[in-house]
Amino acid sequence: MTPVLSRAQIRAYDEYAIGQCGVPGVVLMENAGRGASEFIARLYEERTLSQPVVIVCGTGNNGGDGLVVARHLQARGIALRVFLVGDPKQVKGDAKSNLDAWRGLGGALETIEDDVSSLKNALDAASLAVDALFGTGLTREVNGVWAQLVDALTECACDTVALDIPSGIDADTGKALGTAVRATHTLTFGHRKTGLLQGAGMLHAGEVQCIGLGIFDDAVLAQVGHRAEIIEAQSVVQTVGDRARDTHKYRAGHILLLAGSPGKLGAARLAAEGALRAGAGLLTLASWERCRESFGELPPEIMTGLVDAADISGSLELLTTKKSAIAIGPGLGLDDHARTLVDAVVLRSPLPVVVDADAISLFAGRAESLSEAKGPRVLTPHSGELARLLGSSAAELEADRLSAAEQAAQRCGCVVVYKGPHTIIAAPGREARICTRGNAVLATAGSGDVLTGVIAALLHGSDPLDAASAGVFLHASTGDEWRSSQGADRGMVASDIIAGLPKAFAALSCS
Repeated sequence: MTPVLSRAQIRAYDEYAIGQCGVPGVVLMENAGRGASEFIARLYEERTLSQPVVIVCGTGNNGGDGLVVARHLQARGIALRVFLVGDPKQVKGDAKSNLDAWRGLGGALETIEDDVSSLKNALDAASLAVDALFGTGLTREVNGVWAQLVDALTECACDTVALDIPSGIDADTGKALGTAVRATHTLTFGHRKTGLLQGAGMLHAGEVQCIGLGIFDDAVLAQVGHRAEIIEAQSVVQTVGDRARDTHKYRAGHILLLAGSPGKLGAARLAAEGALRAGAGLLTLASWERCRESFGELPPEIMTGLVDAADISGSLELLTTKKSAIAIGPGLGLDDHARTLVDAVVLRSPLPVVVDADAISLFAGRAESLSEAKGPRVLTPHSGELARLLGSSAAELEADRLSAAEQAAQRCGCVVVYKGPHTIIAAPGREARICTRGNAVLATAGSGDVLTGVIAALLHGSDPLDAASAGVFLHASTGDEWRSSQGADRGMVASDIIAGLPKAFAALSCS
């Protein structure tokens, strides 16, 4: 998996590489800027651009990165206009070394104090703009002339390439600090930052490319750690793997799905079919007696069972026999019978359980009780369900999705799949996982129900965090494949996700 670092870890990374590994800071800056310049030059040449590239530098290290980019682009013969915002005397350390080198080689430098009109004019005639204003250290609101500069970069007609992170984005949360550059490309240095994968940062970053710093950094990462990991196909292969030739349906796992209520059996059906398409050997859908008449509409592959509201304990004793995992919640209802059933399964069953939808909502105000569960649990909330569970608001949680998922995992003692753009999977005491696959076509009714079934199928014989990560990755991959094949950002329905699962599994064999 690909590591993702917090602001503090980024700072510690640089300090350790420089202070303990003996890599000069100016070398790290040179490698970052050179790598960025190579990407920008390719972009410039592939598009056969001819107007100048405009580079806007701050007085800190991000500005130093921009000056390295300028030097290398100038060496390629690319026309430039380079702006420095602030007094050149404020530039220190490695950034000053690169400012001196730029000037020493005859590079032209235009300075900006309060008037941004010259920059706006330059951007009007630019082929590309390069944002090298703030970098990852920014923690305050952007205002005054700085806000005008950010707005000028955002409003220009040409593409904008941000160095490390779009200026104005909080490197931890992805929040826009007042205003932020909306880049078409972000070239992030060394490793990805958490702020590029959530909140406004995800929207403002555009296409993200990671630029290496020219060092073998395993020792550095081992020392400073990382906040999260991006799920990659290779790690999913390790969880899913190829089946043995002698696998039979019982060895593939028998999933019990407790879901559905009158008028809501569709959610149960989608979860059931998701589990079967994800490889469950057998699937039993159990619901309330009052749903019996609707069972005849289910596909023949789905076995059925009934939950007697008057004898929930006895019903579960029969239904859980020889099952490998349970999923509970889609369309189940929120009445007292549903609460009794959910408590009996989620808190007392020794089997692995995926807890979704109504089953999550029934734990509102008592999240900590989930830590007393007798077996592994995977919660799959969207922002509204997680807000109810934690006694917060969806807006507060969405402001820092990674922290919200980590907090929920700690409080509940469970794996938490925080659904949404770049779904986050967190578990107590382990680095969170982030899925960068998926797109807006997955924003459709029943999508989460399918995911519940997929994770339940993969829970059979797998570590819960790995099963949840693999399930999210495969589910998201179906959305990417559908959009690629259809060329549309809407129109997918939940049954299309189910139909796309076999192809998503097959793609793993090519990874």
